Amino acid sequence: MTDIPSPDLSFGNGFPPATAALLTDYFDRLRGAAREARIDIDRDSLDELVAHVRDRLDGSDRSLEAVHRVLAELGKPETLARAYEADPSDDAAAAAAAGDDRSLTGLARGPRPRRTGAGTFLGVPYDIRPPTSARSASRSWNPADRRMLVPKALGIGWTLNFGALAVRAHLVRPDDEDVPFAEVPLRIVAATMLVPLTLLTAFAVVAVATWAGLPPVVPSHWGFFGEPDGYSDRDANLFLLSGLAAVPVAAAGWVHLARRSRWNRVGASAVSLALATVALAILLQTVYSVHGGAGIWPTWVGIGCAVALPLTLLVGVSRSGRAAEQRRDFAAKSKKGTTK
Repeated sequence: MTDIPSPDLSFGNGFPPATAALLTDYFDRLRGAAREARIDIDRDSLDELVAHVRDRLDGSDRSLEAVHRVLAELGKPETLARAYEADPSDDAAAAAAAGDDRSLTGLARGPRPRRTGAGTFLGVPYDIRPPTSARSASRSWNPADRRMLVPKALGIGWTLNFGALAVRAHLVRPDDEDVPFAEVPLRIVAATMLVPLTLLTAFAVVAVATWAGLPPVVPSHWGFFGEPDGYSDRDANLFLLSGLAAVPVAAAGWVHLARRSRWNRVGASAVSLALATVALAILLQTVYSVHGGAGIWPTWVGIGCAVALPLTLLVGVSRSGRAAEQRRDFAAKSKKGTTK
C-alpha cells in the first residue's frame, strides 16, 4: 500500500484547538483516501497545500466557520485525493500555483502530484523530469507560497522563490495579482528579455577582451578566503562559463518566441538573468585572481547581483501587472455605474 508522508501540520500556532483539530482531521482523511486508492502524493505537494490553507486563513478570525469555508473550497478529501491522479498540463499547474482558487478544479490542481522523476531522497528534493517553462516560472516567482526555498525545477536541492522573498521584504503582497503577470502589457513582457541579453553581452565583451591574455591554466575554484584551490584548462573553463551564460538566455528567448504565458516568459527572463550574472561574476573572479587579486569579492558581489537583479525585474513587472489589474477593475466599475 502507498505510504503517504505526513505534511507539516503545525496548526497549533495561532489556531484555536478546535480549528487545528479540524484541519488535522481533514489532512488525515486526505492521506487515508490517497492511501486507500493507491495514489502517490509526495511531501512537497502536501506541504504546498498546507501553506495554501494557511494563506487563505491569514487575516481571518481562524474560527470554525472560516476553516469550514476554506475546506469547502478544497472539496471532500476523497475528491481532492483523486485530483492527484491527473497529470495536469504545465500551464494549469502554473496557474494553480499562482493561487488561482476561483474554482474547485483549479484549487485541487494547485498542489502538483508527484510524477516519475521527481520526489525527495533523504529529505532532499530532486526533479530530473524534462524542464518546462511553467515549472521554472512557478518555482522562481510564486508570492502565494510562503517558502523562500523551493525544490529546483531541474536538479537536486532547492532554489530561491523570489516571490516569497519579495513578500517578506514587503515589496509585494501575496494577492497583489490574480495570476502573476497576466495583465502586464506585452511590450513590458518582451522588454524583460533585454536585461539578460545585456548581461550576456557584457559577458561576451569581458571574455573577448581578457581571455586571450590569460595563461593556459586558470583558477576555477577558490577557498573560503579566496585562495585558488582548483585549476582547469583556460578554453574548457571559458566553454563551461559561456554555456552557463548563453544556454539559459537562449532558452528564455525560445520561451518568448513560442509565445508562452506571460508568467512563463517573465520567469524565464528572470532565471536566465540570474544565471548570466553568476557566469559573469565567475569570469571576473577568474580574471581578478590571475592578475594577482586577493579575495573572492567579485563572486560575492555577483551572487548579490544574481539575487537583486532578478528580484528587481520581477517586482517591477508584478507592480505593472497590479496597476493594470486596478485600471481594468476601475474601468469595469465605471462602465457598470454608467449603465445603471
